[in-house]
Amino acid sequence: MKVIVIGANGDVGEHVIRKLAERKLEALAVAANENQIEDLVKLGAAHAIVYDEQKLIPYLETSDAVIYLTGVNPKKHTSKTVMVDHQSISDIIQLAQKSGVRRFVMMSAVKAEESETDPSRKIAAKDLPEDMLKAANLVYTVIRIGRLTDNPGSGRITLSDKIHDRDAEIPREDAAEVLVESIDKEAIFNSTIEAASGDTAIREALSQF
Repeated sequence: MKVIVIGANGDVGEHVIRKLAERKLEALAVAANENQIEDLVKLGAAHAIVYDEQKLIPYLETSDAVIYLTGVNPKKHTSKTVMVDHQSISDIIQLAQKSGVRRFVMMSAVKAEESETDPSRKIAAKDLPEDMLKAANLVYTVIRIGRLTDNPGSGRITLSDKIHDRDAEIPREDAAEVLVESIDKEAIFNSTIEAASGDTAIREALSQF
């Protein structure tokens, strides 16, 4: 299986590249600048490129899945940030559809006790990237993760439709494993789930959701 990782240069993305290599899956790492290319290849990426639509299309046409890591930051409510993030996810979704990629996994953030009428949602349109993905002709999974930490991964999580805990946390390594393990788990196809540290092995939790 060939997997394209958008945002591979981030803290979670580097773990994703390592875990794809451990599973013998071929990864194309898409980074923000040239300086990150060599490091991503050393981590296990089969190929690494700087984001460019024209360079990305040939890889999309021969890949099986996309893992998208650069979603909306709910702490940034300026119009510029929202526009950039939304344009990015919109562009990738359209390219994936045109190129024939069927599987799309997107990392998002746990929304805890936010209500549908939360003013911050209206200001930042925080749900828009998720809505764009759900409306696309793709086999999607949105994974909302708890607050990221640098703690070592435990390999154990809790999964839920809704995690009612604003303080829910998850190590970056475990978040990456959830994303990678999600690629072929039919139990969570076309679903939105929330993940944080817990007591269930990641593979088991995803298979039984």
